Amino acid sequence: MFIECSTQLTISDLNDVENKLGFTLPKQLKEHYLRFNGGVPMKPCYYAQDIDLETEIAEFSPIKYTNSSRLLEERFLDLINRNVLPYKYLPFANDWGGNLFCIDLENESIVLILMDMGEVTEKSIKFLSNSFVTFIENLEECEVDG
Repeated sequence: MFIECSTQLTISDLNDVENKLGFTLPKQLKEHYLRFNGGVPMKPCYYAQDIDLETEIAEFSPIKYTNSSRLLEERFLDLINRNVLPYKYLPFANDWGGNLFCIDLENESIVLILMDMGEVTEKSIKFLSNSFVTFIENLEECEVDG
């Protein structure tokens, strides 16, 4: 469940964005965005014990219709045009530190790219999940410290 979502998307909206981007969006991502266009997950935290990482999603980027947040397609094209991000990573959300949750367009896995480490290298890319659906299913309520 997500709150503060933007305008509901249609298949036609997604087709327009795919034409703008020049590639087909991953199926699981499209299915999610047809239900929730951007917004904030009710369970915003992700814990990856194997790499000792915990992070909180600030928001998912909306597609086509802004809700005051940067559009997914605009963010992607800007980062690619400035050679900040490898082309295969499509950012769909960010944490409070500006790090990017991305779907790998080659294998549809989910990674977190740490943007505060300067140039994006293998060290700044943290694998989180094999699929978008698994990533969403593993979001949790945040633990409150003490």
